[in-house]
Amino acid sequence: MSEGNAPIIIRRKRVEGEEEHHGGVWKLAFADFMTAMMAFFLVMWLINSTSKETKAAIVQYFNPVQLIDSNPAHKGLRDPKPSGQGKSPQKTENAGATDDAATGAEAALHAQPIKALDEIAKREPPPAAPPPHLAPSQLRDPFDRAPMSPPPSAPLPAGEAKAGLADLRAALERVSRQEAHAPKVEVTQAEEGILISLTDDANFSMFAVGSIEPRPQLVRIIGQIGKILRARRGEIEIRGHTDARSYAGKSYDNWRLSSDRATIVHYMLLRGGLPGARVEKIVGYADRRLKAPGDPLAPINRRIEILLRGDGG
Repeated sequence: MSEGNAPIIIRRKRVEGEEEHHGGVWKLAFADFMTAMMAFFLVMWLINSTSKETKAAIVQYFNPVQLIDSNPAHKGLRDPKPSGQGKSPQKTENAGATDDAATGAEAALHAQPIKALDEIAKREPPPAAPPPHLAPSQLRDPFDRAPMSPPPSAPLPAGEAKAGLADLRAALERVSRQEAHAPKVEVTQAEEGILISLTDDANFSMFAVGSIEPRPQLVRIIGQIGKILRARRGEIEIRGHTDARSYAGKSYDNWRLSSDRATIVHYMLLRGGLPGARVEKIVGYADRRLKAPGDPLAPINRRIEILLRGDGG
């Protein structure tokens, strides 16, 4: 074959390392991830380094309710009418705070009754006793060294079968007079023994409405009753009564309310010094033994009865 007829061969050399072009979407995703991680660790560092007051201020700032209240509309066409709507959140908050306080007081009375009663008794201290009023016949010359005879004692009421009942009634009246506000205290002779009845009236309630939290005056008065009964013989029975108002709800009904109030009175007596072994019965009668059946919602139906069995001598 001649050289002019030889085939022409063309060789194309491929350069090593050449690859097809790829997109950079993964770089954007990685950059977003790193930005999110940096923001996360920055938030964690801020939370760890700020104080509780600063956190509370931040939470209050971003609270939508507070945000609306802090930017009231200007007076004019958008001025709200005086319907009390602007004050409703505050009232609701105060009502919730009152409910929480009542619930906390009841929880403390169930957990540590004596300690809780000591705290309640310190509230609203009784007024200072006025100096005794002396009649002109009882006044004496300060230079007279002769012994002064004691004033004659008041005669016992007619018809008293036993002086012990009159003495107990007089002692409880003195205790009740020490308080500016006090329940009505009655001492009567029953078939089982001496019955001490403490009753609500229109101006004073022994307990908070629908609650077992007692008034400070009641805690102090029943504590004194415990001291008086400690010196007398006989077993003790404590009875709780409510009126016909329904307290049915999540926490209490009339039965549980009356029995729990009687139980709290039991701890008041123990706080006053009455030995616990002398209490033989604690019972709640709800509204089944009304003192005024004709007026089932009358305050006198809400009462605590302490029965001293025997003659109480």
